[in-house]
Amino acid sequence: MKYLPSLPEDIWWHIHSLMPMRDAARAACVSRTFMHSWRRRTSLTFSKKTLGIGEDVCEKDGKARDLTYKVDRIWIEHPGIGVKEVRIEFYDNTTRVCFLDRWLQIAVTPGIEELIVIPSVGHKRYNFPWSLLSEGSGNSIRCLFLSRCVFCPTVGLGLRSLTQITLCYVHITGNELACLLDNSFALQQLGLSHCSKIIRLKIPSLLQRLITLEVSACKRLQTIEIEAQCLSKFWFSGERLVQLSFGEALQLKTLDMHCHGAVCEARANLPSTLPNLETLSVFSYFETVNTPMVGSKFPFLKHLTVKLAAAPAYDYCSLISFFDASPSLETFFLNVSLFTLQRYLPFQILRFK
Repeated sequence: MKYLPSLPEDIWWHIHSLMPMRDAARAACVSRTFMHSWRRRTSLTFSKKTLGIGEDVCEKDGKARDLTYKVDRIWIEHPGIGVKEVRIEFYDNTTRVCFLDRWLQIAVTPGIEELIVIPSVGHKRYNFPWSLLSEGSGNSIRCLFLSRCVFCPTVGLGLRSLTQITLCYVHITGNELACLLDNSFALQQLGLSHCSKIIRLKIPSLLQRLITLEVSACKRLQTIEIEAQCLSKFWFSGERLVQLSFGEALQLKTLDMHCHGAVCEARANLPSTLPNLETLSVFSYFETVNTPMVGSKFPFLKHLTVKLAAAPAYDYCSLISFFDASPSLETFFLNVSLFTLQRYLPFQILRFK
C-alpha cells in the first residue's frame, strides 16, 4: 500500500469509500492517500460487526473493552468534517459516557443527515446530549433513530430537515417529544416504540407532511390526539385501547390496530371519525363484546382484515356488520388462532362459512 498506481486522487478516494469500514480504517493506517480519504469518509458505522468483534464476545474477556478505545482512535483520525451518516451501536456496558459524548460532539455538525444511536442493552440508559441538536447543529439531520436513551429537551429544537424519527425504549415525555417535533415541518414518518413515559401523545397540525405514524407498546399511554391533516397511515399496538382523537380534516386511509377490544371499537366508533378509510386491519387479543350493529358506514373501505384470539362465546357472525357498513369492500380476510378453532369454535366457523 506504500506505492499506489498513478491514478487521480479522486478515483482512489472513491475506491476507498466502497470498502467496508473496518478495511477502510486499516488501509488508512498504511497509506497517506487513504488516510486523506478516510478523513473525508461520509458514512461511519461503529459496532462489533464493523470492528471485527463477534457477538459472542463478552465484556470480561477484554475484547469488548478494547472496542471503546478502537472507536476513539478512529474518531481522532476522522475529525467528523463532511460526515453525513453516523451509526453508533454498542452492546458494551463498560463504555464510558464521556466517550459517547465526545463521539457525538464530533459527529453532530452542520451537514450530517442521518444519526443512529443504540448505545447499550443494559438497564442503564444513556443520557443523550440533546443540546447538540440545538442552535443549528442539527438542522441538516433528516433521519434520527434513538434507542435505549434518555432524551429530555426543555426547549424547541427546530430540526427543520427531519423527515423520519424513530424512538425505541427512549425515556421521553409527551412535552419533551413536543420540543423535538417543534418546527419539524418536513417530518414524514414518526415511530414510537416502548416509550413508557408518554401519557398523552399529540400530533400537531403543523406537521403538514406527516404521512406515517407508528405507536407500539407505550404502556402508560392513555390518549392520542392527531391533528396532522395529511396523515394517511396509522399503526397502533398496545395491551389496551387508548382514547383516540382525530382532527376533522384528517385524510387517514390505512389503519392497523392491535389491542384488546379493537374489533368492537373499529365498528362502533371509527366510521364516523375516519370516513375516508380504504384499508383497515384489526387484531384483538381478547374480544368480550360481539361486533355491534350500528348504522354508520365506511363508504370507501376496500380491504378489511380481522385477526382474533377471542373468547369461545364470541359470535363470529356478528362480523357481518362490517359487510353492511362497507359498500365498496373488495377483500375480507378473517384469521382466528388455530388453538381457538380446534378447541372451541368448530360449529361457529362452519355456520359462518
